[in-house]
Amino acid sequence: MQTSRTSPRTRLTLLTRSVLASIAMLLALGNMLLALGNAMAQTPPKDPLRYEFPDGHIKLGIEAGIQVVGENRAFWELSKVFAPTSNFKTTFGWGEAYLKPSLSFERQIGQQVRLYGGLSTVGARTLGSDIFDINNRGRILLENGFLGLRFGQPGTGFFADLSAGPQPYRIGSGMLIADGAQDGFERGGLIFGPRQAWSMTGIAKVGHGAFSAEAFYLDANEYASNNMKTELAGVNLLYAPAPGRMLGLTYGKVLDSLAPYPKAAPGGVGVPTVLTGARKDLSFLHGYGRWNPVPSLAGLWVAGDFAYQWNDRINQRAWAARAEIGYAFTTLPFAPTLSYTFQTFSGDNPNTARLERFDPLFYDGSPTGWATGYNGSFVFINSNVNAHRVTLAMYLTQRDILTLRYAHVRANELNSPIQFGQGTRLTVVGGAPGLVAGVSKAHLSDDFLVEYTRVLTQNAFLTLGVGYSEPGAGQKALSPGRIKGWTGAFANLVVKY
Repeated sequence: MQTSRTSPRTRLTLLTRSVLASIAMLLALGNMLLALGNAMAQTPPKDPLRYEFPDGHIKLGIEAGIQVVGENRAFWELSKVFAPTSNFKTTFGWGEAYLKPSLSFERQIGQQVRLYGGLSTVGARTLGSDIFDINNRGRILLENGFLGLRFGQPGTGFFADLSAGPQPYRIGSGMLIADGAQDGFERGGLIFGPRQAWSMTGIAKVGHGAFSAEAFYLDANEYASNNMKTELAGVNLLYAPAPGRMLGLTYGKVLDSLAPYPKAAPGGVGVPTVLTGARKDLSFLHGYGRWNPVPSLAGLWVAGDFAYQWNDRINQRAWAARAEIGYAFTTLPFAPTLSYTFQTFSGDNPNTARLERFDPLFYDGSPTGWATGYNGSFVFINSNVNAHRVTLAMYLTQRDILTLRYAHVRANELNSPIQFGQGTRLTVVGGAPGLVAGVSKAHLSDDFLVEYTRVLTQNAFLTLGVGYSEPGAGQKALSPGRIKGWTGAFANLVVKY
């Protein structure tokens, strides 16, 4: 039967040509910036956008990025198994761009008292159809808009800091509190994720020397089309005697939220139920740390996180943990840095009445943060999964960095929800399937990511990446012989002043 639809092979060929042409354009632009950087390398310029005056300074900023992305056999082609009539594409190629102008200032207004603030906006755009089949969308939205007062100086005795307004706020490694704003969908810039600031904050911090305590109120910057109205507050205690050394403990509570939770069907048989407004009243404890345990081995570090959550209103108890060890071999060729991480997040046990699903809240979902896999991170939020991760970074030259990442991803609970909508949306976007009902075998995927970064100038960076995700036994059992490996690639150029 004849059809006017483009064949998958033709779409893949057109995608490959488009991505290669876009990469060639980015490389040409990168070479121009590299030549400029080499010409200026001998005498690094003074920041032309920073204006000093006797009592302080004003800093104008500009950040911009352009990116091309290609995906083939997206979501392991599960849509062809579970929704064959949906015509959901599994080959995508799209572009992204963002622009972030900003202004910040600091001024001394009294002895040991400084007033500071920041204002910025982010305009982001998706060009073409992204992996969730969202076409040509974008928004220009306020990012920062905060004011603060600083008394004293951290690390030199007593100090205090009070600030309020839209601004970024992060705790520790970003396990729970990091990314206060959502990207993608109607806002554009899905992969870049240029927005980080919460829509409203109130931060009060006091400390002495290496010890500090801060109280926080956060209102998440969520999609207008799917606003869960999430607000949370808490207290963070921190001991940080030196850069790279810290021990912290956080208590927090979700004051309000409409976000739902899935609950496994009894015995794992059947469709999960959806508990509406379940996130409200969630309480959590988060302990975290990073340290060098052997001072004579300067390149060695260990890090760890543990979180416990409870909500008596819905009979919820959940937990998560991560352990990491790494070493920077600075005396070897290419100065390699090797690290191993194991992270695990509880899932709902289908054989109990209690809800054991862990809520990752607003975690750092980047490959350097808490992403579970590369391609897989589009599907696996940090709930009912565990992952062994190995990372190797090498400095080929002072300007060239090669990073290799591997993640072995497994389910914690069988026949229990693994993923529930990207960004906790109530619907599955574009027909892309989620592994909502769980799997009968634990192995979910093996994810690989190769990244190459070229430092063009002190303000410009070119990055190329290729990722591959091989489905594990748990996914292959869903439809033997039909679940395919998933490949993705990207190239981006980012400039920051």
